[in-house]
Amino acid sequence: MARGDERIEDPVNGAARTRRHSAEEVVRTVTDPYEAVVLMREVHNGRDLRFDDHCGFGLRYRTMSDGRVSLRTASSTSRLTGILQPERQYVLLWAVDGGTVIDADRPDSVTMRPAVPVAFPTGREFAIDAVPGTHHFVHFSADFLEAVATKDSDAAPRPLNLPIVVEPERLGPLQEVVRAVAPALFDRSTVGETRDALDLMLAEAVLAAFEPMPDGHVAGPHANGVQRAKTFMHARFDRALTVPEIAEAAGVSVRTLQEGFQRHEGLTPMAFLREIRLEKARLGLQLADPDVSSVGAVALSCGFKHMGRFSGAYHEEFGEYPAETLRLRGRTVVR
Repeated sequence: MARGDERIEDPVNGAARTRRHSAEEVVRTVTDPYEAVVLMREVHNGRDLRFDDHCGFGLRYRTMSDGRVSLRTASSTSRLTGILQPERQYVLLWAVDGGTVIDADRPDSVTMRPAVPVAFPTGREFAIDAVPGTHHFVHFSADFLEAVATKDSDAAPRPLNLPIVVEPERLGPLQEVVRAVAPALFDRSTVGETRDALDLMLAEAVLAAFEPMPDGHVAGPHANGVQRAKTFMHARFDRALTVPEIAEAAGVSVRTLQEGFQRHEGLTPMAFLREIRLEKARLGLQLADPDVSSVGAVALSCGFKHMGRFSGAYHEEFGEYPAETLRLRGRTVVR
């Protein structure tokens, strides 16, 4: 069963169905800059991070996450520099006072303006030079945003390439949506279908503003064989991949790939690929319109060729059959 889900009994007919938990809130106040570096490294998959001013240092970090969308705020007394590459997330950022620079050493560097959202570069590492002050973030689960991007088509959800900046006139509707949904998303009592609908509204506003293009990501230069294999599988999960193909793309032997997955994931590469496909299918069914889509169409778009095997594997993983997800969840999330 997906993280954040639980099984409950339908009070009408006694059938089991799935309900999402409410969001989880985390608040951290840190006065040790080294502890703050550890926190930022975990949050953004960062390296070579450094806070400049250690005298009177303070960092307050707050996050509210439901597993699909996470709203975060970081307020720091010190400048932060380093390299970031969030894994399987799409991130929007805006600074209260502006001045933060992305990729300062590149000719296409971006200096943020006050309260104007930008997107983290996708599919690669990037440098950040964050000024002291307050920064707001919206983190999207990659699986979720990719599924929303294709929910009105039969296309398989693939990694997206978000532009870092867009024209100011495109941001107005997005900023209105953020202002409208943020109070409810920051409220832990906002649960189930209501939270689902707000997540979807925010995701669609981001996609409308930033107009991403599908992008077969390549792993960063510091990625290991397992990470390169994961990147390859996420970009091509709907294809009939084999272990030798995945190993070749990752630049390792089949044996090294299999040992790496067992060590880091406790799964074989093909079992991991099946989990990717099942999670993609679940999101596709939750976002689909039951009047125009079908279980078969969603399953095929996610790489499943045998409907009986798909239905059994889906039930084993999530505790309900695909048709139940489409019928019980699709209408309320989309409409």
